[in-house]
Amino acid sequence: MYGRRLAIAIVCFSLSVPIALACGPNFPWQLLSDRAGTLRGTPKNSFAFEAAHLVASPKDKLKAVEDAFPSSDSLAADLSKAESEGLSDQQAGWAQSIRLETSGDLAFQEGAALPLSVRLYTAGAVDFRRGNLSAATQRFQAILKLPANDQSRRATWAAYMVGRTYARAGEIDNASTAFQLTRILAIGGAPDPLGLAVASCGEEARLHLARAASYLTGPTPTLPAERRDDYRREIAAAVVLYAEQAARGSRSGINSLRTIAQLLFQPDPVHGSQTGWLDASIGDATVQRLLVAYVLAMLEDVPAYGEPMDAGRQFHRVEPNGAVRTLLWAISNGPGVAHVAGADRLAALAYRSGEYDLARQLADQTTGPLASWVRAKLALQQGDLKRAAAFYAEASKAFPPAGEPPVLDDGNVKLLTGESAVLALARGEYVDALDYLYPVARTYWGDVAYIAERVLTTDELKHFVDAHVPAPPQPKSADATDQTGVYYWLFQADPAVRLRDLLARRLVRDGRYKESLAYFHPPQGRHFRDQNIPKDVIEYAQALNEATGDWRSVNRARGWYRAAVLARESGMEMMGYEGDPDYSGLDGEFDQGLGQSKPGFSFVTEVERSRFEASAANPYQRFHYRYIAVEDARHSADLLPPRSQAFAAVLCKATGWMMSSRDDIAVKHLYHRYLKEGPYVPWAAHFGRSCPEPDFDGAARLPRVLLVRNTRHFVGRHRWEAGLTLALAMVAGALAFVGLRRRRLRQAG
Repeated sequence: MYGRRLAIAIVCFSLSVPIALACGPNFPWQLLSDRAGTLRGTPKNSFAFEAAHLVASPKDKLKAVEDAFPSSDSLAADLSKAESEGLSDQQAGWAQSIRLETSGDLAFQEGAALPLSVRLYTAGAVDFRRGNLSAATQRFQAILKLPANDQSRRATWAAYMVGRTYARAGEIDNASTAFQLTRILAIGGAPDPLGLAVASCGEEARLHLARAASYLTGPTPTLPAERRDDYRREIAAAVVLYAEQAARGSRSGINSLRTIAQLLFQPDPVHGSQTGWLDASIGDATVQRLLVAYVLAMLEDVPAYGEPMDAGRQFHRVEPNGAVRTLLWAISNGPGVAHVAGADRLAALAYRSGEYDLARQLADQTTGPLASWVRAKLALQQGDLKRAAAFYAEASKAFPPAGEPPVLDDGNVKLLTGESAVLALARGEYVDALDYLYPVARTYWGDVAYIAERVLTTDELKHFVDAHVPAPPQPKSADATDQTGVYYWLFQADPAVRLRDLLARRLVRDGRYKESLAYFHPPQGRHFRDQNIPKDVIEYAQALNEATGDWRSVNRARGWYRAAVLARESGMEMMGYEGDPDYSGLDGEFDQGLGQSKPGFSFVTEVERSRFEASAANPYQRFHYRYIAVEDARHSADLLPPRSQAFAAVLCKATGWMMSSRDDIAVKHLYHRYLKEGPYVPWAAHFGRSCPEPDFDGAARLPRVLLVRNTRHFVGRHRWEAGLTLALAMVAGALAFVGLRRRRLRQAG
């Protein structure tokens, strides 16, 4: 058992290497990227889910004990820990040491201080390792003959190893009996720390596979007609045992079922088709369900003949994998579809192969979410959106009550809900679409963000949030990482926090600053690394109020500049789009992968298109808030004396912001304006790269300074003219004073 687990681990690890190298950012799944493809797709569970539900849920408490990636060290540690249970430290040490003996007899002699069942088992394990199967079998059987209390420590171990020794000796019936006893003992309460009872299902299944293989004859194995029933029984018995193993959480059981399905789809070397092995096995209901699940989950379709691989996805035509039609043909010519097991799964298979009448016939034979889902797909195939919506609603209500086996895996439950939202969008039910998607927002956050940000109006979104998305409780700590210290992508944060933040930023973009404050996340929330954004929004609103309300032009310029700085430094958090063009949901690191930059063509209403256009960023630029910051800076410069340091510094800052955005045209315009209107400053050689803060107080004083400076300059160059002008002004003033004095005296007399 441990050797197989280690081999599987090595294979899994080797397969994981290219996957790890190919990993990129964790973009969310999105259904709206290809609405036609989403609604056209075949409902199908994962193979692992179907494999674990081929048989009824076990009533016992047996569980598989398997390491995901076992190593020789971890396996040895597991065995050592299991062997030490119920023993003193000294006894555990003896048990480990006698395992190293050269024979079972020596091990048995050295283990005299151990409990008899432990002593016998350890000696038998030494014999088994040395190839002395007869002695090993006798010792293991001796354990099973002990009184119940004495054998309990090693009862399941002994029964399991009896099965293995018989299997190695080719005694299949005795091996099967021993493996069945392993499960009986474990169910009865015998200790089973290594999960040998569940592993015994797989061991027994291998015996049936070996017997089935023995029926194949010839140098190129073929199945004789007289052995078809025997072959079917053995394959079915193996499938049931592996299914019982998988139902108890065994990955090994799932992998074995996949291997059997692959085997049965291999062509008969004589007949050149699946007329031998597949046809012989398809009559068993469990095998049939296994094959349907395998074809649905594991086999990919192929592009239709003449269809280019890069064709537009909404027009992309595919042909079902050949195995799909082969399986349908085998079922139709074997047990027949009228008595098929798992009619809902077969209905999905028929739908995938384009056999729509057969799919409808099968779906009508049964009830449940998968059958209703297939009927919804058929209604969509006919263009009947109303009936499709009714079937989607029926599917959502048809899930079995708690405690009963599920019909769909968790991913498909979410997909069914998500497809209902896609259809709601196609019918113009925009708020309903968000209502469908919000419960599965962790999976389809990109679609939630698109509807909330680009389809609903701000007031529709606000009403939805107020009704369905209460503010989460205040975080206990200001930790921006999870328990492993890895920073979360923002779309992995609590959807309630994320959607409220999205609404808050929409309100800021609409100028509804006060309303937005109630929806921003608390400062330094668990999934965020930013500052106190509500505080920045308050300051931003105050800066804009000063920019438009103060009577002094320099103060208005100061307000515009402060607003520009806040928009540049905190614009992503205050007003950034969750998706296109800012991608706040990806922390601005990528320019795709979340939401939609275009609604697409299929299943899109004209109203949705108009709403999408109306909600676009203004300006529609990557990091659009930077352009808002630059526009605010231009307003500030407009109000400043062109020859002031503040004028040059404001334009310098704005130029730097556009340099970081790599907008060469905007950089050129800003710099040329400085050259045309601005003063000489010593730092102009590094314009846009090294900019001081604007001196607004100096700008306010500049008109008076310039007046005094210009007056002095005039006087210095025109002294005689200035003196004469001053003398004349004094004479005129004296004459005016004398005249005024005389008029007052006359009036008084």
